Amino acid sequence: MLELAYCSVDLRAGWRFGGESAASEEAQLLDLLACIARTGSIAEAARELGLGYRGAWGRIEKWGKRLGQPLLDAARGSGSRLSPLALELLAIDERLRRRIEPQLAAAREEMRAALDRHARAGTLRLAVVASHDLALIRLREALESQGCAIDLQFRGSIESLSALARGDCDLAGFHCPLGDLGRRLWPGYLRLLRPRKHALIRLCRRVQGLIVQKGNPLRLKSVADLAQADVRFLNRQPGAGTRLLLDLLLQRDGVTAAQVRGYASEEHTHAAVAALVAGGEADAGLGIEAAARRFGLDFVPIATEDYLLATRRDRLRDPALLALRAQLASPAFRACVESLGGYDAGEAGAEVPLPPAGLQV
Repeated sequence: MLELAYCSVDLRAGWRFGGESAASEEAQLLDLLACIARTGSIAEAARELGLGYRGAWGRIEKWGKRLGQPLLDAARGSGSRLSPLALELLAIDERLRRRIEPQLAAAREEMRAALDRHARAGTLRLAVVASHDLALIRLREALESQGCAIDLQFRGSIESLSALARGDCDLAGFHCPLGDLGRRLWPGYLRLLRPRKHALIRLCRRVQGLIVQKGNPLRLKSVADLAQADVRFLNRQPGAGTRLLLDLLLQRDGVTAAQVRGYASEEHTHAAVAALVAGGEADAGLGIEAAARRFGLDFVPIATEDYLLATRRDRLRDPALLALRAQLASPAFRACVESLGGYDAGEAGAEVPLPPAGLQV
């Protein structure tokens, strides 16, 4: 079992209303206001937060004076009610936190990976640059529990294969749809891969589709529906395999990027797209079913694709890669991945021909 020098990493955003307050005062104030809004009582809010009644009341009065307006409604007989200013502060805080939390989560992950990487002297290690995928996160967790350090960086499919071609990583993760859509994408990938030099390992087969709000209120059925004026879409970054897939689907359905409201709005992971749809910042995004399930959203399946790991052929017998393939082939890992939803891990760990069988290049 590998012991980590750093067991957790946290990164939080905080408000500062002027430069005179202590670092955590505004956060404590917003927590207090949120608790009052929920309980309708200063006394109850103070108890929940471990404060004295006088201390809670004093905090509200102090900040009311600093901000130039009361934070509690002066009307009596209706419990403790927040003033319009306090209600607006809470609404802004909640809305912006929903918006930036995916970025904070990505930054926490990057910092955690850096700290772990330097804490793992003398262990098996793999550098992986890959398109975002929840199964890949589960793979990293499984390998780390066995003492194999994984430096995992999420990038687009093209950028990941470019990193492998430059020798910047041991494995590059990318994905490609089956059928005609895949035949149109493979030539771009093969410009960065060589059959004699590189080998492909299957991670999984997964489903991509529209991640939509619970109940699919706009009744979206295909990417063609993204051209509707009232649909707010959230895209992925250029070079991401999902972005490449979207462009092919739009072209197939006769829709231009200019017709899609939000085409230029970009996120870097399936989880970030799902989180923002769940938070009401968008109506739909293209992503994997597992991300939609994770946030309690609806999902409209559109395309099935293979997620593959590319590596140098002369590295296939390295101990770290042998450990990775053994984990991929294990029944426990396959069951774990398939429980996420929208995954088929039945052939995980198998080597895949390059170029794929039946592809004309």
